Amino acid sequence: MVAGAPVPSDADPLAVAAAFAAAWDAHDLEATLALVTDDCVFESARTAANGARVQGREELRRVWGPSFAAGGGAMEVEATFASGDRVVQQWRFVDGDRVVRGVDVLRVRDGRICEKSGYVKT
Repeated sequence: MVAGAPVPSDADPLAVAAAFAAAWDAHDLEATLALVTDDCVFESARTAANGARVQGREELRRVWGPSFAAGGGAMEVEATFASGDRVVQQWRFVDGDRVVRGVDVLRVRDGRICEKSGYVKT
């Protein structure tokens, strides 16, 4: 599956998660948003945001837009596994000397991510 391409409703959750991670790492906001449902619920992994909850594709566009536009850093997926419609990704974000490690728990519905809850190691 190519980020930004139409997503088949029966897409494998692991393939959806991989496409999402690739779009996110490429700082491609439109491709990332194409991989979430209209009503996607996102709970931030940022410790400063204290797990802030954002709902809906357009609200995600507003929240994610500035950081996607700024670019910088690279996401590195360390491990991924799935059980049914749930996917767990362990990742590292590297930006110069700064390294953040975390885990995302995703739920996939009809070939798109409908929930993303992030957790970071502090």
